[in-house]
Amino acid sequence: MVPAAKPVGNFTAAQVEAAYQTSRKLLIAGNLNKATLLGGPPTAFAGLLTSQQRADFLGRLNTKGVDKAGRPLSTRVEVTSFAPGSAELIGVIKVQGSMSAKSVVFAGSTALAINVNYLFAYAVEQPGNPTDWTRVVAHQYGSFDFAPWGDPGGPLTPWDDTGGDHAGALCGSTDGYLRPDYPSESASAAGPTPSGTFMNPYSNAGADGSAVCAQTTHT
Repeated sequence: MVPAAKPVGNFTAAQVEAAYQTSRKLLIAGNLNKATLLGGPPTAFAGLLTSQQRADFLGRLNTKGVDKAGRPLSTRVEVTSFAPGSAELIGVIKVQGSMSAKSVVFAGSTALAINVNYLFAYAVEQPGNPTDWTRVVAHQYGSFDFAPWGDPGGPLTPWDDTGGDHAGALCGSTDGYLRPDYPSESASAAGPTPSGTFMNPYSNAGADGSAVCAQTTHT
């Protein structure tokens, strides 16, 4: 999951390796942590963020409503989290993706960007109804940017600049939680319907975050 570290720009191989490992922890905490997946507090993920981003993340975690583009205002969308009581995990979570490192410049300062592009596929069933199950696929992409933010000469710490899309979940979330689109509920589910160009949820390519609720070929 983590490539071999090599020097990048002015960053040493050791700094790149440390950034890779922290990025791996962020991906795991945001997409594989069981408590977070089942709707609990995303404590593991929040603990890896810089203090400034952590404060914002926790401060808007329970915000409800959507922005002008229809995306939830809650920062819970930054992790994969099923609404409490809406899903039980079954089987093995499948992960596919890659990460790479490059040197970037922000406002005249150099940062180490760890670019990530990962798919997480979850098999879930409706609680109390094991015959009603589906798959939900989360796609996380973008970068974790490492720099001594606000502390010149300090250690490199991560700033989460990733985004994501999901397939197999109901449209219209206003609280940042995912709700699986179970076969038994698809016909009667309330809320907006998927639209736009059909997307393959198992492809790492093509996502740009522009689709609030895209149509998918299958899950």
